[in-house]
Amino acid sequence: MVGVALALGACQFRLPFDGDGDGDASIPTADATADTGDAPGDAAPRPLCAPDSHLPLCFTFDQSPLPAALANEGSAAVSAKLSSVSQIASPYGNAVALDATSTIALPFNADVTGVLSIEIWFRIDSDVANGARSGLMDSNVLPPNISMFWNRTDPTHQLSCGIGNQAAAFPVTIAIGASTYAACTCSGGVVTLYIDGLLVATAGGDCGAGGAFVTDGLTIGANNTGVGQPVNDQLVGAIDGVRLWTQALSARDICITAGRAGC
Repeated sequence: MVGVALALGACQFRLPFDGDGDGDASIPTADATADTGDAPGDAAPRPLCAPDSHLPLCFTFDQSPLPAALANEGSAAVSAKLSSVSQIASPYGNAVALDATSTIALPFNADVTGVLSIEIWFRIDSDVANGARSGLMDSNVLPPNISMFWNRTDPTHQLSCGIGNQAAAFPVTIAIGASTYAACTCSGGVVTLYIDGLLVATAGGDCGAGGAFVTDGLTIGANNTGVGQPVNDQLVGAIDGVRLWTQALSARDICITAGRAGC
C-alpha cells in the first residue's frame, strides 16, 4: 500500500484526567459543526504512553525499526507479535501500515483486566464489502470483551465497541483515507462512543466489570479467531496508536486528546 503520512495531530500527547469523573457532557456532539482549534493550555501535554497506573496497554508504534516482538509501553509486561506490517511516518512519530495479510497479536496477560476505556488512532484505506467488517482490535470473547470493528451495512457504516459483557454498533460517518481518533468508554453500565473528540452515541448494558485479556489474547487491526488460528477481517489502512484504560475517560479527556477547543 502507499505509505501516506497520517495527519493525527493529537496522537502523541494527552492531558491529565479532569479528576471529577463527571463526563462534562456539554461538549459538542458528532452532528455539531466541527471545531478544530487548539486544545486549551491549562495543563502540560504528556506523551501518549506516559506512565499511568490506569494504563495497562499502550502502543505508539514509534520504535524504529519496528521489532518483530513489540514491547507494550503500558504497565502490563506483554509484547505484540508483528507480521506483514510496515512502518510509515506520521507527524508526531510513526504508524504501522496494514494490509490483508497483516497480524498484530498479543498473548494472554493477566495484568490487562478491568478495561473501561479504549482509544485508537487509525485510517481506513479500503472499505469492506457490504455485510463485511474490518477489525480494529478484538479479544475474541464476550465477556470480558475488548473490541472495535468497522462494519458496513449498506447504506450505512457502523463502528462497534465491546467492553465487558456488552457490544454495541453505532452508525458513523468516517471517510475512507481519513485519519480518525475513536474512543469508547464504559461508565455506569453505559458504553459511549466518540469520534475525533465528539460524542456519537451511547448504549446501556452490562459493561461495568470491564474488558480483559482472555486465553485468546488480543489482536490489533484484525478479528481474533482464537488461539492457534489465523486472524481474519484485517484492516487495510494504518494504526498510529492504541490505549486501553482501567478508568472511564471523561468527555473532557477525550475532547482534549482530540485537540479540540471548548473542552
